[in-house]
Amino acid sequence: MPYVSGKGSKGPDGIVFIIDDLLGPSGGFLVMLKVFLDRAEKCDDADGVSCVVATIFKPARYKQFVRPWSRMLRRWDASAFHATDFYCGYGEFRRNTPQRERWFQEDSRQIPVLIGQNVAQVLAVAFRPDEFISRAPEMWKEKFGTDTHAIAAQLCLVLNGRWLEERHSTERFAYVQEVDPNAGKITEAVNRMLQKPDYAKVIRVSSFTTAAKGEARGVEASDFVGWHWNKHYMDRVRKGESLPRKDFAAFMNLTEGKVRAAFVTEDNLDLLFKTFRRAVGDKLWEKLGRANAKGKAAQ
Repeated sequence: MPYVSGKGSKGPDGIVFIIDDLLGPSGGFLVMLKVFLDRAEKCDDADGVSCVVATIFKPARYKQFVRPWSRMLRRWDASAFHATDFYCGYGEFRRNTPQRERWFQEDSRQIPVLIGQNVAQVLAVAFRPDEFISRAPEMWKEKFGTDTHAIAAQLCLVLNGRWLEERHSTERFAYVQEVDPNAGKITEAVNRMLQKPDYAKVIRVSSFTTAAKGEARGVEASDFVGWHWNKHYMDRVRKGESLPRKDFAAFMNLTEGKVRAAFVTEDNLDLLFKTFRRAVGDKLWEKLGRANAKGKAAQ
């Protein structure tokens, strides 16, 4: 039975090991992939982007990531990694001494390595929220709303499930999302997906919990990817440039073949809405067909 909770958890790295996450339905050992969801946003007066990142770790690799990552944060005396604070020199990552400036230079090179060498797969699903709201059909808005965070998170679950299908894997997922004002909505959406057998079979969710940065280090890895992804789009792609920053380029080189991205904008956004309209149309015809069949039977 999947475990879904909207509350934060206590314990080592903030994760409570649920018995269902470790044992298969027959009591046999089941490999559980850890997935960490985080949302990042960046905007200016002309445009904006919102990205949900899912970083996937195998259990052993996750431990290998957490140990040196935690050591790095301890020397900063930082409770958690926040990409905006780290790269801009805010909060616990102020660079107000030569030593702290040296730490920043060292860790800027080390962070892509710590994540890139240990992560199993990375998925980024992004929208331009203003574009989405302006182009969404009324039928979509009535049924799903315009919260791109919730939509992107659900797409992450489906796309990760399809990834396992392609690998012919029997593994399942233990999800952790960051504490967020929308976390409750997303937890409710996951519950609804799990109650539908067709969706539950695809997404393979054994647990879905919520934790703050500092409690679940994997969420901080997703924060790193989301910050860079948004910055790359806003600062470079929009200007016709394709080369990423050196630190993001190093991460992409280390994770070659392990990063997937769905930027749901322009033609991709139209495709999403067309697929929805087609699916709604098919269901409507099915209902009409059943109604006609009942009518004929009554005659």
